[in-house]
Amino acid sequence: MCSILLVEDHKIMAETLVHILNTKGKFNVADVAETGEDAMEWLSAREADRPVDLALVDVVLPRTSGIELVWMIQQKYPDIPCLMISGRSAGQYVKRSLAAGARGYVLKDDFQDVMKGIRRVLKGGTYLSKQLGREE
Repeated sequence: MCSILLVEDHKIMAETLVHILNTKGKFNVADVAETGEDAMEWLSAREADRPVDLALVDVVLPRTSGIELVWMIQQKYPDIPCLMISGRSAGQYVKRSLAAGARGYVLKDDFQDVMKGIRRVLKGGTYLSKQLGREE
């Protein structure tokens, strides 16, 4: 079972995602971090082993943005693929996320699409939500 670090600052959204990913997606959400700093601290504390198979990162976070966090994760933990999750579909967020090293970008309003994106990224591919107009 693959393990996921969820980085999401909205408590209700985080709880909903954890429930859906653990039950419907058959994933293991290892932990939820509310900030980029918390996520990096969590990863650092588990550095000896590959702590998770994937980081699912919200674009908008307090202090450090999700895009900045993805860049930091990719610099320090290049083996951990990152998938952005957001309610924002503007092209600038997608482009900046991919440039930072994210392997995909999914929208929060379609949980089936989120799980499809996770599976694609875990297999080494890239994924963009169908609502963004194209899939890679």
